Amino acid sequence: MRAHTCAGHVAMRRRPAGVHHAFQSQSRTAGRLVSHSLLMLVAWLLTAAHPAAAQLVSITTYHNDNSRRGLNDKETILTHANVNPAQFGKLFFRKTDGYSYAQPLYLAGVSIPGLGTHNVVYVATEHDTIYAFDADSNQGINREPLWQRTFIDPVHGITTVASQVDAACTDLVPEIGITGTPVIDIQTGTLYVVVRTKENGQFFQRLHALDSHHRRRKIRRPDRN
Repeated sequence: MRAHTCAGHVAMRRRPAGVHHAFQSQSRTAGRLVSHSLLMLVAWLLTAAHPAAAQLVSITTYHNDNSRRGLNDKETILTHANVNPAQFGKLFFRKTDGYSYAQPLYLAGVSIPGLGTHNVVYVATEHDTIYAFDADSNQGINREPLWQRTFIDPVHGITTVASQVDAACTDLVPEIGITGTPVIDIQTGTLYVVVRTKENGQFFQRLHALDSHHRRRKIRRPDRN
């Protein structure tokens, strides 16, 4: 994890990790940022032959836990032998509306109202959008996001922060929105995310709490810059 400061705005670079996680496409800045509008989902292609694969481990914070080890110590299937081009690789890709510096998160067995139960990848973008994608398929009802939430409303003057014009920032371009990795509280089904916006000339950084099963907002705490 590396911190980058842009005129007082601190941005933490993140790297996704783990099976069924989202890995973005084109490398940027020494390979640490990957994304803008393409999201690839990677998984072991032969998990159906292994019942233990059903016992998937949820990833609810940056690098898996509060120690930031990035370790899944419950992994029992993947080995140096079976992680190879024939058995492990890209399943499909999804489009998003901006760059992702935040690590995608993963929950197994999430009940989505009206859509059944899904393994879900949560993706946050610098365009101030949160996506919930099915982690296993992009077919049928999974062709579209299970849900998505935007925190901007340009018609009413609510936008992302323009990197160079508003923040003199040349690192996070062209906009600053959601940079840090969200956190999910499994017990309450709450996804917490810090969102930066420009609202009719004023700048805000707010902590939002969303229901991880759908996009409904639970709380919002303002912190004006």
